Amino acid sequence: MSIRLMWCSVLVVGVALGGLSCTPTADAGQEAGLQEEEVRGDFCGGIAGIPCAEGFACVDDPRDDCDPDRGGADCGGICRRENPAACTGREPGQKYVSRDPTECTLIDFICREGYTPFFNECGCGCQRQKPSCDYNDPNRSYISRDPEVCATIRFLCAEGFQPFFNECGCGCEAVR
Repeated sequence: MSIRLMWCSVLVVGVALGGLSCTPTADAGQEAGLQEEEVRGDFCGGIAGIPCAEGFACVDDPRDDCDPDRGGADCGGICRRENPAACTGREPGQKYVSRDPTECTLIDFICREGYTPFFNECGCGCQRQKPSCDYNDPNRSYISRDPEVCATIRFLCAEGFQPFFNECGCGCEAVR
């Protein structure tokens, strides 16, 4: 099947399903008195599954009529800064040297290989080094940069390419 024919098929199906898209709800956009500055944010989600930058979460956009809680499929969202969780001292991948931020300014510590220092409002210590992801690798095409999303989606790769899944996401890579 040629790529041109596949795109035409996608467009035809999209037009046919256009009537089944999101429908307005009575309370759409009236989320608990949200102010205009509270709803600003980069676009995310939608049919393309566009991710947010690190430290941000994709939430439903209260300005549109699409409501995922009322059957709206592929609703777009906006990126909002994630609220940091309360410090427990048991955060995954973190090992505290001190839980006193003031004391942390006086401590000189070195992390073992594979770990990097961290300093936050809860203290300081060593955390696992994040993987270095090369999203510009010409031999790879990412479908998602979120491993959790990768665990829930199915995709096929073109001939000469094979699927890959790692801590950076998933997609298709050239067969070597």
